[in-house]
Amino acid sequence: MDPEDLSSDGPRSSQNVIDNAFLALRNRNRRFMCYFLLEHETALLSELADVVSGWTYTADGRIVESQCRDQCYLNLQHTHVPKLVEIGMVWYDDDTDSLSLAPCPDPAREIVTRACAMETGS
Repeated sequence: MDPEDLSSDGPRSSQNVIDNAFLALRNRNRRFMCYFLLEHETALLSELADVVSGWTYTADGRIVESQCRDQCYLNLQHTHVPKLVEIGMVWYDDDTDSLSLAPCPDPAREIVTRACAMETGS
């Protein structure tokens, strides 16, 4: 991503905010992470792995086994957390292994909130 896009003002900046929100929501695991952080503000990565694997496997009618949860943890840690940090949707603290929703612009938060309402019915 072009650093100038992240810091520019005006319509292009607004468009980047919206593009990044949709990029975050393109993947179900990232959506679930954002939904949980919207409600709880902060979470440990291990807690997010529990929640995301639970939501994913129960939605498919399966029982979450420890290896599924461990695989989810690794996917979040190595793929989805870095992507959400890169686009500015979450903050990750390496020392505490915790995440929080970044203070993202209103359009991005609104997109995540609406996606959550549509997908979860809440």
